[in-house]
Amino acid sequence: MSDPAPTLSNMSSKKEVAAALDAVDRAHRALAALPFQTLQPVDQRALLVRLDAVTKQLAVTQRRLLARMVSAPPPVELAGAPWADVLARRLRISVGEAQRRIAEAGAPIDS
Repeated sequence: MSDPAPTLSNMSSKKEVAAALDAVDRAHRALAALPFQTLQPVDQRALLVRLDAVTKQLAVTQRRLLARMVSAPPPVELAGAPWADVLARRLRISVGEAQRRIAEAGAPIDS
């Protein structure tokens, strides 16, 4: 079955998610454009710690989304393909990596 018809609540949520990701993209571009070589070593280390924290926060969000996705059957248009195969194709990763991510998200791996 296809996605349900859009409602005001899920349209708003979709827009909010897109807006939040757009903000993350903008922040990443701004950060990547900064001249890190001008920072003192102590500041570089502090930046590395903060970047590591952001990376971990994004990983938690990704695992949460992945667990939610794979808790439901794959959409009909995927012809019943296992989620690991779907993720491998979509994210351009190996099936093994997709299975690892599914397991890390705490979701059962379908065969």
